[in-house]
Amino acid sequence: MPGSCQFPTLGFVVERWRKVENFVPEPFWSIKLSVTKENIEVKFNWKRGHLFDRLCCLCLYEMCLDKGMARVASVVTKPRTKWRPLPLTTVELQKQGAKYLRMSSANIMKVAEKLYTRGFISYPRTETDQFDPGMNLRILVERQVNDPNWGNYTQRYSLPSWII
Repeated sequence: MPGSCQFPTLGFVVERWRKVENFVPEPFWSIKLSVTKENIEVKFNWKRGHLFDRLCCLCLYEMCLDKGMARVASVVTKPRTKWRPLPLTTVELQKQGAKYLRMSSANIMKVAEKLYTRGFISYPRTETDQFDPGMNLRILVERQVNDPNWGNYTQRYSLPSWII
């Protein structure tokens, strides 16, 4: 029988799963501005990024036009997708469990392990969204260069210096 901490944790995991399953993408709008002078293009980004209210975005656009200090050369419409939330990583499970359930990270992991071994949940035991800072990715990529299936692909790309 699951313990008293396991039921809230299971509910927490199920709630996150429901958010992922019930995600509905929403359309949004943004205004992008760039200035080109002497063959140098400068792009200006709005800190807010995008709006979910088309009318509000249109009003801001018209305000820009009314000032007369700029000329709109083109308006480009592109479909954009808001991605559904990712399943919980171990770190996110610990953060949210500590925040909402007021449990220690160690206790959260014990409960998650019990739920996992009993087949109630699946959770990642290792994080795969980050590389260890000491990992030499260049060597790993270079080992793939001679592979008959993807060697040509790896030869076309070199790793940026900030990864090494």
